[in-house]
Amino acid sequence: MLVSTLVMVALAAARWHSARGHAQQAHAARQTAEHLRAAYHQAAVTPMQALREQGHALPEVERRTHQATIRAALQGEGPRAADSSTKSDALAATLAQAEPAGHDPKALLQQAVNKRELDTAEDVNDVLVWRLRRLAQLPAHPDEVSRRPQAGASQPTTATNRTNNRAVPTAAAHSATDPLNRPLRR
Repeated sequence: MLVSTLVMVALAAARWHSARGHAQQAHAARQTAEHLRAAYHQAAVTPMQALREQGHALPEVERRTHQATIRAALQGEGPRAADSSTKSDALAATLAQAEPAGHDPKALLQQAVNKRELDTAEDVNDVLVWRLRRLAQLPAHPDEVSRRPQAGASQPTTATNRTNNRAVPTAAAHSATDPLNRPLRR
């Protein structure tokens, strides 16, 4: 998500420089955006493949339900958005992960579709997966979903340090006990 944001910043910089007649700076910003897009595509391969596999592994009834939801939501978006290729498996997996987190898949998908236009997207399904994961506050990598607490579950005040398996206080617990980390009063 960070790389995606950086692409948007680079494109905004390119437009800003272009509007002011700074040709070299605008070209450099566009070139930076292209390099960042390439980095994004490279970084997104593994999570998207994992999501496609998860979507393909869904029970057939659940998979068909999500595919019907996807087709209905993308009906007016043109033929390339509504294709039922294996790419929509990632979208189905994301909808399946959003449902136990307390979201209505149909409403969430419609919100993602309505958020911005999809005409300029290279891959509509990938864009919608990214939007859905942000809207539903799902982790960027699909394997992290099984490690997250469910909605409504109480949050622990300690976290396990993966390198040595000892409990470490989180920022919230630490700030409550350490007077140096308390917010300043006005």
